[in-house]
Amino acid sequence: MLSSEDYIRYQKQLKMADWGEEQQLTLSRAKLLVVGAGGLASGALPYLAAAGVGHLTIIDGDTVDLSNLGRQVIYQQADLGEFKAKKAEAYLQALNPSIQVQGIAQKLTEENAEMLIQSVDLVIDCTDNFKTRYLINDHCVAMGKPFIYAAIHTWEGHLSVCNMRMASGKMSPTYRCFFPNEPGPNEIPTCDEAGVLGFLPGMLGIMQAKEAIFCLAGMPSPAQGALMTWDAQEMRSYFFALERDPLAEEKIFPVTEDSSVVRELSPEDAFAQWQDGQIDYVLDVREEDEWDFARIEGAIHIPMNEIPSKLSNLPKSARGLVLCHHGMRSANVIVYLQQQAGFKHVFNLAGGIDAWSRRIDPDIPRY
Repeated sequence: MLSSEDYIRYQKQLKMADWGEEQQLTLSRAKLLVVGAGGLASGALPYLAAAGVGHLTIIDGDTVDLSNLGRQVIYQQADLGEFKAKKAEAYLQALNPSIQVQGIAQKLTEENAEMLIQSVDLVIDCTDNFKTRYLINDHCVAMGKPFIYAAIHTWEGHLSVCNMRMASGKMSPTYRCFFPNEPGPNEIPTCDEAGVLGFLPGMLGIMQAKEAIFCLAGMPSPAQGALMTWDAQEMRSYFFALERDPLAEEKIFPVTEDSSVVRELSPEDAFAQWQDGQIDYVLDVREEDEWDFARIEGAIHIPMNEIPSKLSNLPKSARGLVLCHHGMRSANVIVYLQQQAGFKHVFNLAGGIDAWSRRIDPDIPRY
């Protein structure tokens, strides 16, 4: 039953012809997991909390960085260095004290995903990497949980309500239905690589909040059963309907070859291993102008596109640390080295030279 304060707080939405006490109570009982607390979540979270979604769990292992503030508008300058999940929790609890919010300062992993997803009604995918998207998809499909997918790339956004039982009785497509195979190296750069204007993840995040509310309330939407692309420059949306793969349940948790697994080292672990002689060489795959501006002394510099022609310069049997600006290009290089050249002892520097500068050597300029 709604309280007298609820009637005041939610009075505008309760006046709508298609929204009433029943729908509001449904939101108040709902439990959502939001994976990621960055740009997409900065758009989604305030509207989910303000609408009265009763239980919000936010999981993200990152801390607030100055470079986040151009698009992640729920954080402030004073939050720099703090865990995003915890700051988001405080922000939402202050916005709506009548709901329950839990911030978990961890990454979603194979170890904790099942427990977290099993305990909620709906998952909102606010991540920015393919590994976590497939992890969310596979656990949600295994447990019959719907999830709201969104992604951005330069001027374009994607959105879909995945794994939901629609009004027709059919199940909507999964993420693997739209994207059966993880993109290969260099195919789709992240926003760290390609750049983005802050309003785009914000708008897609707001759309995720809308789809979550519609999904919980049993209201139809064109994004249920289709992949929406939104063009920010043309201000147009396109919906690509797709039938669910009849073998969707059989295609989750595929067995992957070891050569596709990228092993990472934190800056602290990488530095300690390099100092102890456990890392034999450091390979920097950034472009020439980046190398000229900032570098780790003692590293080998081979730009990413020159790696195939200069493999002989790298000791195949030695242990190597590969880095770029934030870790995306270097991860792609590692997959290439493992799959095409048989390297077995290469590790990615998590967060790239930017993280190294922040956490190991502040004398290295950031850009």
